[in-house]
Amino acid sequence: MYAGLGIILMKIGDFEIDMPDPPLQDPHCIAILKPWINVGNVGKIVLGRLGKMYGAEQIGQLDRPGKFYDFTRYRPEIRLAGGVRSVRVPNTKISFARRPSSNDLVLLELLEPHAFAEDFNDSVIDLLKALNVTRYLQIGGMYDSVPHSRQLPVTGSARGWETLPELKDVKLGGSKYQGPTSMTSQIAERIRTDMRLETLSLMVHLPLYLKLDDDYAGSARILKILAGLYGFSPLLPEIDMGAKQYDQVTPAMTDNPALKDMVERFERESDNDISGESDSNTSGPDSSSDTAVMLSPEIEQFLSDISQSDSNSGSDDLEERGK
Repeated sequence: MYAGLGIILMKIGDFEIDMPDPPLQDPHCIAILKPWINVGNVGKIVLGRLGKMYGAEQIGQLDRPGKFYDFTRYRPEIRLAGGVRSVRVPNTKISFARRPSSNDLVLLELLEPHAFAEDFNDSVIDLLKALNVTRYLQIGGMYDSVPHSRQLPVTGSARGWETLPELKDVKLGGSKYQGPTSMTSQIAERIRTDMRLETLSLMVHLPLYLKLDDDYAGSARILKILAGLYGFSPLLPEIDMGAKQYDQVTPAMTDNPALKDMVERFERESDNDISGESDSNTSGPDSSSDTAVMLSPEIEQFLSDISQSDSNSGSDDLEERGK
């Protein structure tokens, strides 16, 4: 522990933390992992909304991120603010939000490490212990063979949350996926086995033929579930923004038979899959491959234009969230 500029900082593993005072009340941690399972920027958008809603404050980040990150893969960015030039260095960030008479929140924006992953995982576990976290949620998004015209499915796993009515639309169960994963997967394992905390993962499945930079419909789907769990209003800007994004696709199907046939096939599969059981639910977070469906160059260009148009027309309230 050391002091500087009137702020008392604490080293916890490889993190430098300004510990909340007074301590957080029975905090729940909501975590995202970039870029591994954050397609459509879903996790970032959700954390951004929660941060604005509850007035979150950043309390820390990795002391020396270069230990873990290859900055030729995660590029630093030059920023100009008020004529002052600065360099933004990619990092894992920790924020907190107080909720009166309820569980406080720890918002954890994990950036997947390229090296020393064991030290990274140890530091995250030490951080959660130091903050006395009592529940751990991980949220994200993955591409799947689902239509934009139906409610986006959400799958996940839970320990201690299974009977909550707010999760009735979530297919919970053990994953059958086998294959490559992230070393940070060990964090959730250790939270369950060593810390014995209640855990929940929520993964929204997004249409693989869209691949929007910022998928607000997917973000709204996760936010609605969290609204039920934490008692905030589900009437959020992301709902209308997501609807406008997806509404742009339907008219295009009239002039693009390949896209229309694809969506109709996905709709039939979705309608027939009333119980939520499907092969896609057993796939892992690397299910972003679109090799099963080939798109014409015209459709690819159209969908690219949608993504670019949305990116350029986002509201001031949300434009920074995808960065």
